Amino acid sequence: MRTSILLWSTASGLVLGLFAGVLVFAVPIIAGELASGVVPRLGPRGRLTLAVISFAVIPLAGAILGLLEGRLKLR
Repeated sequence: MRTSILLWSTASGLVLGLFAGVLVFAVPIIAGELASGVVPRLGPRGRLTLAVISFAVIPLAGAILGLLEGRLKLR
């Protein structure tokens, strides 16, 4: 029971982190394409940095927060 609560909380945090990461990645890319006069386009280096942050750091942070939430549920 305890393990399943921790796993489900971690998985839900990871999924929410992925959704947030996709949003963080898509908004600057789309804004750069649609309003290129206002928002500068990201170069290859900027896109790589944004991709690493969006698809690695944010989901990892979500998973950690989900794990901590699961631990709080068990108290």
